[in-house]
Amino acid sequence: MITYMLSRERELLNVKAMSAIKISLIISSVVFAAQSSALTRFESQIENSRWSLSGDIFACTLKHPIPHFGEGEFTKEAGEPMKFVLHPQNEKLGPGQVYIISQAPSWMPGLSPETLEVLPYPGYGLTVEVGGKVAEQMLTSLDKGRHPVVTGTAWENGRENVEVALSNINFNPAYNEFRRCMATLLPVNFDQIARTAALFPTNGAELTDRIKRRLDLVAIYVAADPTIEYIYIDGHTDLIGSRRDNRELSKERAERVTEYLLQKGVAPEKIVSRYHGERYPVADNRNNSGRERNRRVTIRLERLGNNAQSLSEPSS
Repeated sequence: MITYMLSRERELLNVKAMSAIKISLIISSVVFAAQSSALTRFESQIENSRWSLSGDIFACTLKHPIPHFGEGEFTKEAGEPMKFVLHPQNEKLGPGQVYIISQAPSWMPGLSPETLEVLPYPGYGLTVEVGGKVAEQMLTSLDKGRHPVVTGTAWENGRENVEVALSNINFNPAYNEFRRCMATLLPVNFDQIARTAALFPTNGAELTDRIKRRLDLVAIYVAADPTIEYIYIDGHTDLIGSRRDNRELSKERAERVTEYLLQKGVAPEKIVSRYHGERYPVADNRNNSGRERNRRVTIRLERLGNNAQSLSEPSS
């Protein structure tokens, strides 16, 4: 029994010794990594930290130059989510992963960094882009006095790290202007409103509330964008009924849409109204879902010099 106990004690001592060696190796490896990994940080200082705003009813942009690296840019376009783009002017960031981190400044001790996003990055001086919630979080981070940081490995040496920080110095006045600019943005942009299809029930020509809401957006956008030269309004039907009746029905549908836009202040000289009956189906008339898509009026915005199709049916 005594021999067994002594043997058991030796085993425990050996386990403890091995554990101590493992811990020592882990600590040594961390220390070695810290000693062998250099860090280059790009960030504007008090004397050169600038935020500049540009914008109109179509888009608002907040820019921040980062000395010796490039520029950070927040953009909110009409009808689109927030977007952040980091524009490098060099190849400091190498291929691999980049991390979007919210860091507390040195005068806020005890606050841990927060990882907002991890992205693949090909290098080659390409942009780093994030949108939606992450971009919003970066703005909120700056507003709270923190520093959003894009970090990755160096182009020249994968064992070196690069940090690109956005400074919150002089941020708040520009951010207040940015928010005022966003409040004036149009509800939609050109790409979202340039092609609209209003669908109608069988033999129907009445404008539903949904159609009216869409036409309201068309009228708002056309009033704001002086480059819109023509609005092509094309009435259509499905294959049910005679050609003559369908032509008259498509005409009535197009006229209802035209009348509504005129009531909303769209200039009559911009509107080109046409009707085609059943001639241009966009779906199979042999089933209900196809016929539903064919009972439509299309509204197409054309800008100056866009070589609009003025006589033929616009492509769907």
